[in-house]
Amino acid sequence: MVGNSDTADGIRDFTITENIKDGDDSKWKPTTAIPDSILRLPAPLSFFRILRFLKTQKRTGWLDRGVSATTAESISDHMYRMAVMAMLAPAEENLDSRKCAIIALVHDLAEAVVGDLTPDDPVGPDEKHRRERITMEYLADQIRPLNSAAADELYTCYMEYENSATPEARFVKDLDKFEFLLQTTEYQFDVLNGVEDKSVELSDFMAARSKIKHPLVKQWLSQLEDERKVMFTANST
Repeated sequence: MVGNSDTADGIRDFTITENIKDGDDSKWKPTTAIPDSILRLPAPLSFFRILRFLKTQKRTGWLDRGVSATTAESISDHMYRMAVMAMLAPAEENLDSRKCAIIALVHDLAEAVVGDLTPDDPVGPDEKHRRERITMEYLADQIRPLNSAAADELYTCYMEYENSATPEARFVKDLDKFEFLLQTTEYQFDVLNGVEDKSVELSDFMAARSKIKHPLVKQWLSQLEDERKVMFTANST
């Protein structure tokens, strides 16, 4: 069973834990997934060590489609580019760009412990959201004694994103889709250029473009569509 045992380098195996197969999802909690070597550390060092998993874990969707493990983006790769994009939140709409950037930085934070679960994993959506919620509660509690305001902001921004509860959260939701489409396009270009194997097929991922609603993000998407036309036309001749 994959639990909270450490590997040789202290990095947890992100394989889905065996308790999923027990039919009792309620057994899962963050402390069963975090290595003992980290659980023993004081905060905030324990919190910082957990953040490392965002850097080392590749996004599952790319790996499942055959993108090379050496080039597949990590969870933190995805969130970092989103956070920089969020700095461009239109001021004329009274969007708080600082808040947008924070939402982008925490929206997948729970995946450091839960893993990047997909619909193909043996975890239903309700259980996935439960795991992510209790993980965010755990992470907020890790830093609360040191900075209660930061702990509250971390958890509140995460919940706003999950519930699409504010204009900032809805804007970042569109950034999430756009960054995904941008990365999809970049991998498709890599296939054309021989960087990725020709067996990598991502065209169905582009269906996400219809879900983007914010006018500014739609403008960015239009620019991306123009680039795609040029690239794919050049490679079809």
